[in-house]
Amino acid sequence: MPAAFSVSEEDIAYAERILLNAGESFDSERREFIRNLDTVDLQAVPGSGKTTALLAKLLILDRHLPFEDGSGILVISHTNAAIDEIREQIGTHCASLFKHPNFVGTIQSFVNEFLAIPFFTNRYKKTPVRIDDDIYNQKFSKPPFNLAGFSAQESKNAKRYLMLNAKNLRWSLVNGKMNLTDEYGGKKIDFKKPRGNTKPVNYTDWSDDEKTKVCEWIFEFKLSMLKGGYLCYDDAYFLASASAAKNPQIKVMLQKRFMHVFVDEMQDMAQHQHSLLEDIFFDGGSSPCVYQRIGDKNQSIFDGKETLAQPFWNDRATVLQLNGSYRLSRMLANVVGSFAVSPLQIEGRRKNADGSDVAIKPHFLVFSDAKKEQVICLFASIIKTLVDEGKIPANPRNRYKAVAWATKKEDGKLRLCDYHPVFSRSEQQPKIDQPNLQSYIFHYNQEDRTLSSIEKNISNALLRILREEEVADITGAPYSKRKMCEFLKETKPDYWKTYEEKIYGWCLDVIRGNGNAVLLDIKNHLPGYLSQFDCTVNKSANFINDSNGSSASTATVAPKKSANILQYDGFDVEVSTVHSVKGETHTATLYMETFYEKGGGGNYESERLVNQLKGEAITATMHNRAKQSAKMVYVGFSRPTHLLCFAVHEIRFAKFEANIDQDVWQIVRL
Repeated sequence: MPAAFSVSEEDIAYAERILLNAGESFDSERREFIRNLDTVDLQAVPGSGKTTALLAKLLILDRHLPFEDGSGILVISHTNAAIDEIREQIGTHCASLFKHPNFVGTIQSFVNEFLAIPFFTNRYKKTPVRIDDDIYNQKFSKPPFNLAGFSAQESKNAKRYLMLNAKNLRWSLVNGKMNLTDEYGGKKIDFKKPRGNTKPVNYTDWSDDEKTKVCEWIFEFKLSMLKGGYLCYDDAYFLASASAAKNPQIKVMLQKRFMHVFVDEMQDMAQHQHSLLEDIFFDGGSSPCVYQRIGDKNQSIFDGKETLAQPFWNDRATVLQLNGSYRLSRMLANVVGSFAVSPLQIEGRRKNADGSDVAIKPHFLVFSDAKKEQVICLFASIIKTLVDEGKIPANPRNRYKAVAWATKKEDGKLRLCDYHPVFSRSEQQPKIDQPNLQSYIFHYNQEDRTLSSIEKNISNALLRILREEEVADITGAPYSKRKMCEFLKETKPDYWKTYEEKIYGWCLDVIRGNGNAVLLDIKNHLPGYLSQFDCTVNKSANFINDSNGSSASTATVAPKKSANILQYDGFDVEVSTVHSVKGETHTATLYMETFYEKGGGGNYESERLVNQLKGEAITATMHNRAKQSAKMVYVGFSRPTHLLCFAVHEIRFAKFEANIDQDVWQIVRL
């Protein structure tokens, strides 16, 4: 990049033409950020257009690629969806950004590609089979329990211990040595002491020799998983840390490769992700990189350490702010601002189409035990009234969501499933791997309006069948989607055309609600598919035919509407968790209080955050559990453009009702 480079007015106008509607322009806050090419932080309120501002900067930088020194740009976000959005919005306008030496991807893909996989390949002389939690857990759940040199009781103890602790066991470097810890970067596990709920194993009956043997066996079993190339996501960070410790020059090489680093949604990074990026690209302030961190500390709801302890994202010397929210009205911005744990003024700039203020008060929906299942319907009826009155514009693209924090049913504790008993977490969060073929067909992302989600599910099902049959590619590794398609395309061209037609037809039929027919047709087609790999249905038969305990050899599974959608008078209200709606914009949002652990002044949001509901700012002395609740409410309350509702039980509401400003809030009782 030329030393005297600066962002010009023409550069900004160019970005505006691509990213904004005709007649719109970037405000002064966003222009300041777009122009800034130094190491800074950007703190941005919900709906401020921070991602659009970042896209503008990337569009402008792309015009100056390749840089004269051969360096490139690194863009990191937390999710594949965020990266896909970047590609969709500016990919066709960027000639160089998505090519070498630049990299645009998730933090996980960056760690995999530049640190973990090279280190693994150099050490074990092969590439990892897969870096994925679901597939790792699938392999981890099937250890060889006929243990040589173990008595029957010792084998039983080893099995029980592993099953109790499987999800916690992680590799970590402790004083330069490999150790098993209770999570990545956690405490070293002492196998000689009980951990957690260990009632199935009576550790007091173990001899020291037995404890040592079980410890050694679990260590070796997990090491065999690592050497075999089946890695969980945390294993990649372990390998990355081992790589950096073994070869300090890697940091220098990455700094030279990426002179401009942008991390979006920084608050979503876990501590080990944050520390890795800081160590490489800030390097105590000595790095030559321009390193910009972008996000909103008040929305850090994904990592427990960040929420409950002191934040590890500490401000740079220069912090820019985007305070204007184009999502929130002035009325909602004032309410949301009270829940900001890190003080940040929100200026609500949302207007109606005629330029007037959106003047819909937030609503308390007050309910009794007997009427908790009617809360979402009440929310829907309020929406209907506001649409009929013209206060919410009638638009088929409107989104209405009812959200809550805690979901798992537990007696005496109000959870999301108490408001909406048919709520399904598996439907909301489709996994890469499912327990059977049937689940792949029906458990896809139903919010995806394209064929992409179901296509991924069907492809993953076929790959799972190949793994069950132990079919390997030319390198001896299980097939990836890319390698499977390349194999069929290059060596089975006649079948490849059939395969493409089948996949497309199956996707269309699933979207149209014909999942039963698709399930049957896939089963009928599998012998032909597997024959391309010189294989037949054998070890995968149980996976193919299982339907949660009943035969699925015929089309017995009826298509079902989404369990997480409530249909009301011609429109849908989607029911989901607060975590799942982060980053979304809704026309109306209902936040339903739930029980989440004890402490912090109560068990529910309405108990812990009484002062904030009255409009008072958060204080530095607030209990950590209350701060955690505040962040959750901040995220949930900041989704809607028009209507915000907060459902509170009548017993808890009665305790603070007298202090609620009814010029700000409207109260509706069930």
